[in-house]
Amino acid sequence: MVSERSVDLAAGEFSYLEAGDGPPLVFLHALGRSASDWLHVIEVLHADWRCIALDQRGHGRSVYTNEYGFELLEKDFREFVDALHLPRFSLIAHSMGGVVGMLFVEKTPQRVESLVLEDTTAPMERHQYPSVLAEPPEPVDYDWNARRQIFEQLNSPDPAWWGSLPEITSRTLLVVGRQGDRDLEETAARLPNVRIALIEAGHWIHESEPKRFLEVVQGFLDQ
Repeated sequence: MVSERSVDLAAGEFSYLEAGDGPPLVFLHALGRSASDWLHVIEVLHADWRCIALDQRGHGRSVYTNEYGFELLEKDFREFVDALHLPRFSLIAHSMGGVVGMLFVEKTPQRVESLVLEDTTAPMERHQYPSVLAEPPEPVDYDWNARRQIFEQLNSPDPAWWGSLPEITSRTLLVVGRQGDRDLEETAARLPNVRIALIEAGHWIHESEPKRFLEVVQGFLDQ
């Protein structure tokens, strides 16, 4: 059974989901999503793992703040796994959450036994994303300021994020959703211990092809 819990961190109260009693397996969601995005994955994996999915700041039931950015999200995540007394764990992360996971592992690769990145690249200076409107065009269930500030940062990324990719020595699975993606290929080339799995499903692989995603991820984690 999946339980909803909370923990107090420096930025405020954070919500998370937890199920299972095995080795710890942590999940980080994409921009605009929440821990519940992983529910159908947790329902399968919690038979063998202690599954823990965090609502990142500005998302789900976690605290909304004035400031957002990958460094702050990484700081939250580090405080979170410390608060849960997880010295070593495996991690599944998607998109925005994948970047947060990369920053964490770049600094402390010894803490992550196995890393699954879903269709995630390190931010690169060559990309320019469109400006985000000051207000959402329709209601959203997360803090719109998070989208605005994250996109601003994507347009001016810290070169160290890309330069430090070789520090990610954890065994890594990069699940890609399309062939011939230059960014994903270049990201993979800088990861020293990576395996690539192609599932032709676009960006939201665990949602569009849940059965295939679980097969690939379970095979990797069980090795």
